[in-house]
Amino acid sequence: MNKKHLLLPAVLVVAAAVVATVQLWPTELKKLRGQNLCLGMLTEQTAGLIQDGKGGALVVEESIPDSSGSATKAADPIFSTICFVSRKNADDKSSARLQYTLDVRPTDTLNDRPKGATPVKGGLTGWVGQRQSEVQLPDGCAKEMKRPAAQHINVTLKISPVTLAGRDWDYASLMKDSRTVILEAVESLTKQYDCPA
Repeated sequence: MNKKHLLLPAVLVVAAAVVATVQLWPTELKKLRGQNLCLGMLTEQTAGLIQDGKGGALVVEESIPDSSGSATKAADPIFSTICFVSRKNADDKSSARLQYTLDVRPTDTLNDRPKGATPVKGGLTGWVGQRQSEVQLPDGCAKEMKRPAAQHINVTLKISPVTLAGRDWDYASLMKDSRTVILEAVESLTKQYDCPA
């Protein structure tokens, strides 16, 4: 047999092995998404911090809103998914109370900081408010997240009115927990996409 004819199959086998290794190699994105909630942004302990005080099991749903009949699915669901964090009702286990939502969006600017909101600091741009918080991911993240046209990537946390009422409108305590939740989400995303501040 001619050695020239063996070269092509050998090259194809090596190429297939390299592709398989790259796809199966555990990346930070795969690891965090596999072990954490909300597309890898939150640990279960942190996800449960913001709650209305009525107890109930933690329920996390990653929902992709209907994109008006679009048959194409995004390669990376981070920009098309809203994470809903709820608590099951004690008396009716089939229903749940929404506590907050968390989502990630490409944008050009942050929303204006509302009255009573505090800056996040720590080298990040954003604010933590009484009902909503927004933080920008570090500048290099848009490129790493394959959104080079976007100036920024924002992480937004929105608190449910049920949670506010359940906490007797204790904004100081709620803002402390909101800060912890949104900063963990930002830290996890910078690890997933390898774009630290």
